[in-house]
Amino acid sequence: MKRNMQRLASLAVAAGLVLGMAACGSGQSASNDSSKATNTSNTTNTAVNSTESSGGKSKISFWTFHTNAEKEFMASLPEKYKAVNPNVEVTYENFPESDYMGTKLTTAFAANAGPDVFVMSPGDFLKYANSGVAKDLTSYFTDEMKQDFLPSAIDAVTVDGKIVAIPFEIELLGLYYNKDMFKAAGLEAPKTWDELINATKKLKKGDIASLIVEPSKGYYQNFTWYPFLWQTGANVIDSGTKTATFEGEGVEKSLKLWGDLIKAGAPSKLSIPLTNEIALLGSGKAAMQVCGTWAVASLENNYQDTNIGLVPLPVPEGGKAATAAGGWKLMVNGKSENSDAAAKFAMWAFAEDTSIPLEWCTKVKFAYSPRKSVIEAGKDIYTKGLREVFTNQIYDSAVGEPRYPSEIVNAVGDALQNVMFNNGDPKSEAKKANDKIADFLKTYNGAM
Repeated sequence: MKRNMQRLASLAVAAGLVLGMAACGSGQSASNDSSKATNTSNTTNTAVNSTESSGGKSKISFWTFHTNAEKEFMASLPEKYKAVNPNVEVTYENFPESDYMGTKLTTAFAANAGPDVFVMSPGDFLKYANSGVAKDLTSYFTDEMKQDFLPSAIDAVTVDGKIVAIPFEIELLGLYYNKDMFKAAGLEAPKTWDELINATKKLKKGDIASLIVEPSKGYYQNFTWYPFLWQTGANVIDSGTKTATFEGEGVEKSLKLWGDLIKAGAPSKLSIPLTNEIALLGSGKAAMQVCGTWAVASLENNYQDTNIGLVPLPVPEGGKAATAAGGWKLMVNGKSENSDAAAKFAMWAFAEDTSIPLEWCTKVKFAYSPRKSVIEAGKDIYTKGLREVFTNQIYDSAVGEPRYPSEIVNAVGDALQNVMFNNGDPKSEAKKANDKIADFLKTYNGAM
């Protein structure tokens, strides 16, 4: 335990070093200020009066896609803000994730009816940053705030020197597994790709899924597959030269791996629900699942009787451990007439006091905070239960989720789909995807 506490004391520093290697961090941090981290005074004392300049009552809208405890938490923020800012009325709306990430946001903004504050994934980040929707929040970040956030977290939401979103969580991936099923099969938790394929073959029995990986094309599938690509030393693009690098042995091997897992018995996209939920594994209907830190709370609250373990993602022979560091951001609609009030609400929620982000990352769900002060305040929770595996065995291998444009995401997704379900040859699929990416980059002038 002493070792764990010493480790968490330096966790924030390590995060800056590890996540600073992230492919998504192409923007420059807005400040190198070395002043002290923001204080941890009570939320009610730090809220900013967003209507002082207008002299009237502001109404702002706040959209998310959450469920259960996360939805309840987000829904509680408007009333908490109103208690310290009575001249601001925040209207909260929540939507099913498939609708929210599908057409809801896109349609709303196309009709000039988008929300004032909304949550955004790294996968869709550039769509709104490059289109001019995202408000420049740089002036709302004090020097103390900039110092409190991990440099890599600020870089990941910076475009052309402007901070255009507020990072509020860091979510990692691992391999969850049913200990009892493994014991009955005489297997150890897989550490290598070969062991993962072997376990996938041996653990498939009747209606029990041996391994759940995301089968459907999209940002989430890419997010969960990227670590296997990075483990080989390969990548989609060269972050320095902005050139396509999606071909070669590493790319081919990592594409082939997921094709082999489907052949070994991992379910097809037609046979399982959303794989970012842990319900199938928790209810004993699956033996293994690639999933994130967010699953820990669900397992603890809903599936206490299922004997679940957690290990780092298996690596290939001669490869290097890697996991993806994702996490949603708060974005403000810069085209809204109430964008100033909206920005102040967003900053109040996740950039000022530590109490709200601490509750989000340690009680409502499990995620690492991108803020040093919050990590320090919540350090005791990071070694509880399965969290200890993420903290001591997985965290140091984290690479930030790329914020690639949709054209690149689709090229990678097509290659994966063809290898997994259409008997595509990994080498030819990699080349086709690489050619698409290279052609796109020739004329792309936006942020990366």
